[in-house]
Order: sequence, then structure tokens, then C-alpha cells
Amino acid sequence: MTINLHDLTGQESGIILVEMDDGRHMNMVANWGANDGLPYLFEPMLEPFSFLFLPSEDVRVEIERIHSGALNDEIAHDGLEDWNPLDDDLESDEPCEVYPLSNGWIVIAPKEWN
Repeated sequence: MTINLHDLTGQESGIILVEMDDGRHMNMVANWGANDGLPYLFEPMLEPFSFLFLPSEDVRVEIERIHSGALNDEIAHDGLEDWNPLDDDLESDEPCEVYPLSNGWIVIAPKEWN
């Protein structure tokens, strides 16, 4: 079954911590709406960066590790540049739900976002 982040979180947007090749995570703010799969950044020739949602049949939510937290405690502080085109406040202490994925990525759904 392909992951649908809207069905998982009940929200249309949030943050995905994408695990990079060196083991660090990049914060990627995304509007996932009802798209199936996980978003990947790509750069089309005539547009700025955009998302492409790719199937993720081999990625699972690690249900036993789902937890509640505070946004600032859950985002990555690895020194990588965030993908945050609307400059959302990632440093707030607002409550969020955290969904670890089996591929090393982490989905964060701040409770005040929609």
C-alpha cells in the first residue's frame, strides 16, 4: 500500500525530515494534499523547484514510534538549508505529531497547520 500523508496525519501540510546521504536530515515543508506517495524535490527546466510524488510501496510508518512532541524539538538542526518556500516558523514550540518512516524519513504534522 502506498503512503498517503493526508490520510496518515489528517492534515494537508507539514514537514518531512528527509534523510540525506550523510545521515543528516533536511527540513522540507510540504503541502501533500491527497497525493499518494512521498514528495521528492526536482527542478524542472522552466520553473523553480517543485514536488514530484513518487510511489513508496516499500516504505512503512513505524507505528510503534509515533509520538507527540513540540515542533522545535522534532525538526532537524543539522545545518542543512530548509526547503521552506513560505518561510513557516519552524522554531516554534507548537505541538505536533511525529510519524517515523522505515526509510529514515520523519513526517511532522504541526497541530495548528492545515
